[in-house]
Amino acid sequence: MIGKYMIRRSARFAVFIGALILVTPILTSIAQSNGLNLIQTAEYDIGFDCPVTSALNPTGTSLWVLMDNCFQFNYSLHVYDITDGTQLNEDDYANALVGLADPDVYVDPFIIPMAFTPEGDLSIRYTNTQTYESFNLLIPLATGGEATTAANATYDAFLAQYSDYPDFSVYSPDHTRVVAIATGGTSFHVLDIQTQTEIAEIAVEGGTDSALAQFSASGTRLEITYLNNPDDPNDYSSTLLIYSLPDGELLQQYQVPSPAAWVSPDGAYAAVNLYSNNIGDLNELVVIDLETGFTSAASNLDEDPAPVTTCRNNGNDVSDVGFMTDGRFSFPGLHWLPDSSGLVMPLSYGGDGAEGGSTCIFNYSRLRTYMVEKTD
Repeated sequence: MIGKYMIRRSARFAVFIGALILVTPILTSIAQSNGLNLIQTAEYDIGFDCPVTSALNPTGTSLWVLMDNCFQFNYSLHVYDITDGTQLNEDDYANALVGLADPDVYVDPFIIPMAFTPEGDLSIRYTNTQTYESFNLLIPLATGGEATTAANATYDAFLAQYSDYPDFSVYSPDHTRVVAIATGGTSFHVLDIQTQTEIAEIAVEGGTDSALAQFSASGTRLEITYLNNPDDPNDYSSTLLIYSLPDGELLQQYQVPSPAAWVSPDGAYAAVNLYSNNIGDLNELVVIDLETGFTSAASNLDEDPAPVTTCRNNGNDVSDVGFMTDGRFSFPGLHWLPDSSGLVMPLSYGGDGAEGGSTCIFNYSRLRTYMVEKTD
């Protein structure tokens, strides 16, 4: 499991977002001659906070982003219209999120910690890193009432039956199910949270130590990727397996260039993050046509380092200091639109800046949207 832990975090799909400041729509095509185009349609400046995790609303019109101040404090929820980047909410739910500021609390972006429940409420799951106790914060957006935070020792014990590291278990997009894995195991276990029963056990050839699992957008499939050559630290080529639920039948098998893959709701494409363990060497996004294997040209998620002449947060002139942006961005999640026509993702600048007499912030977080186009 430790190997799996390192793989997941080196993949760098952590994200950040903040408050809307500057909107810069763009239309940049990065097509290849194979007819599959990944077109960046917009990028919006969303401020100086850092996204911790995000969830697309069921209609695919707004992105809910859990934010902190880039240092695990001052949590808030921001809601963005994905068509123009405007922030939609006035209430940032800071009072409901106050429990997250505990230094022993961790919201793991890799487990799909935030989701809309079938009733339309917002669910956030997190863990106390000292006690390993899990918590579920429920904000009743649809059903009404006050936000509640609940621990469930029975659920924690149930999950621990299937995993030595239950806090690594990955949740479904509606938080009704969870997939767990045991160290050195050979199977993933799909579990029902409410009834605390096993739905399916899915064996993985060669074991699960170098494998990742996540639910499809509909929750009706389990998508598993595993490294083809886990002993080669420079080889990220992977196999993508798609299983139906609840029967656990293998539906499809594909080759992908990285284990960081998100399959579109219609199953036609996979968005893949190309990365390097040497942070800053490579951080790109491509889309693959799973039937043909055709791949779009890559969209770079980082920027070249650049001189800082003015602090973005206060306008102070620092042109004579020699500050440089690091140009690196990360993202804790990627969201396909419900009709599989495009993607939306927040990009975090990671709090890039300098402390001194006053804080000087060098960069800002972004909200980026893409369209996927297939031509003859």
